[in-house]
Amino acid sequence: MHLNLLSGFLGSGKTTAINHACKLLQMQGFRVGVITNDQGTELVDTQFMAREGILTEEVTGSCFCCNFESFTRNMNQLLEQHQVDLIFAESVGSCTDLISTILNPLRRYYGEIKITLSVFADAKLLPIALGHSRIFKDSVNYIYKRQLEEADLLIINKVDLLEPTELAVLDSLIKKEFPDKQVVFQSSLQRESILNWLQKTETYEHFKERTSLFIDYDIYGKGEAALTWLDYNLELVSSEGRAGHAAELLISMLNRMIRERNLPIGHLKFLIEGGEESQKLSFTTMETADFRIQLSGKLDKLRMLINARVQCRPKSLQGIVDKALQRVAKQNGVKIALLKTSIFVPGYPRPTHRIIT
Repeated sequence: MHLNLLSGFLGSGKTTAINHACKLLQMQGFRVGVITNDQGTELVDTQFMAREGILTEEVTGSCFCCNFESFTRNMNQLLEQHQVDLIFAESVGSCTDLISTILNPLRRYYGEIKITLSVFADAKLLPIALGHSRIFKDSVNYIYKRQLEEADLLIINKVDLLEPTELAVLDSLIKKEFPDKQVVFQSSLQRESILNWLQKTETYEHFKERTSLFIDYDIYGKGEAALTWLDYNLELVSSEGRAGHAAELLISMLNRMIRERNLPIGHLKFLIEGGEESQKLSFTTMETADFRIQLSGKLDKLRMLINARVQCRPKSLQGIVDKALQRVAKQNGVKIALLKTSIFVPGYPRPTHRIIT
């Protein structure tokens, strides 16, 4: 069995890559499973994958490394109950130190499993994070850089958004910063890119010993604590079939209000469900909010799950979201019912195991 572990900062495109890879592998007759991960408990990605017909388990309420037992329990369930050939495990985007806390423990207790660590980076955010300017705080940037340093495969994603001159500059920067890394430039929306990535994960030297990173856990903890996690599960009801329009307005308003306050967005994800149809939308600091809700017909009712990961204090983000909900309800004559809400700052990272090599 091959475990393809994915790391990389929030919004780097890990879920999109996994989704397309699973579909390609399923078409080839492979049995594939996914383990999603988040500090929260209501995950857009888990529900999206399940709706796409992909066998999915999840580790919620903590990162993989701080809940190793849950991670291995899900892994064993996919292996024993579903006999999967390959598992994609997507670690939460604020997590690092995976060599010491996941790969080395797996080598000790599950030595027969092939493991590849693919670390994703947004092609537009990467040069800013590595340069002198900053979008996120230094402690957050610390996590970002440590993630890149422990990659088996460094996946520079969303290169289709770059001009040729920008791509050339980025290529030079990566060769300077990571001369010994195996680097893959890709767009996870393109079939050939995904096939190339999968081929490289198969031919990687899976059983070689990786070198653990030195991680300052106090800085790591500050970086996680700089980000607010907000999960809102809600229902929009309209007697005039305007639920879809109200959802579009809400998404646009949230994007605008957060950006107007210059709050860096790790990711802002939405899962919209109406009847048998669903649509996932995702935005980051580097990506604009041009979109359309593509559910068919007039909708009297729909469900929406919001996952927001933003660098700010919890009260600030909650105030923005609540104000947007109030405005949309008033302007469109829709009723918005909050089914479940959660807003918090992640706690100090305390891994189950930390085996140094």
